[in-house]
Amino acid sequence: MIGFGRLAMSISCDNLTNQLSLLLFYFSESAADIILTQSPKSQSVSPGEVVTISCTASSGTSNYLHWYLQKPGEAPKLLVYDATTRQSGIPGRFSGSGSGSPYTHYTLTISGVQAEDAGDYYCQQGLSTPFTFGGGTRLDVGSDVRPTLTVLPPSSVELQQGKATLMCLANKGFPSDWKLSWKVDGSSSSGTWEVTGSPGVLEKDDHYSWSSTLTLPVDQWKKVGSVTCEATQGSQSPLSETLRRDQCSD
Repeated sequence: MIGFGRLAMSISCDNLTNQLSLLLFYFSESAADIILTQSPKSQSVSPGEVVTISCTASSGTSNYLHWYLQKPGEAPKLLVYDATTRQSGIPGRFSGSGSGSPYTHYTLTISGVQAEDAGDYYCQQGLSTPFTFGGGTRLDVGSDVRPTLTVLPPSSVELQQGKATLMCLANKGFPSDWKLSWKVDGSSSSGTWEVTGSPGVLEKDDHYSWSSTLTLPVDQWKKVGSVTCEATQGSQSPLSETLRRDQCSD
């Protein structure tokens, strides 16, 4: 509505041709979407630390830049609008700033981050339609926790269908960037394997859970000695869980 307000003020000529020219100029200028680039894409911190999230616009947004926090299963919450103005009820640890000419660089700072601040953060420009968003920043707040691993064997029904699918469940870990991988008899890759995985799911206790599946041809499964699921994360030592085929009933 801001842009249209400016347009309405600019069209004061009675000549219809001039008005149409102004309209065409306005929409041609607005045709290029403003692209917002956020960094980092994800960040894991401990309570009390200072967090800074940046948002860079492909063209000036005249300070019409807003910040939102979205938690799983909830609608986005407005934190800061017009680059620097904190929304009513938002704690003072949240602050925004803008710089550059004509205002293309913005930051959201959380001073003394708390566990309740975990979630996905988005910047959004409100200068011109479409009102575009940044790609988001996942913020994890907490202490490192190694997940518990469980490897589930293939079902007898599936084996009769000619394939064997194993599932690895990783529960109650932190932060969100644990990765799951597979080894079969010590080997970490094969052209006959099919591996799928899910991103970390935030639970109500502020820990994450993950899953991964490994599918093998049934004839290969019958020759397997053991299958191992390994979980890795940058700052923590890896852990693994192994399932021996002789523990399973074919």
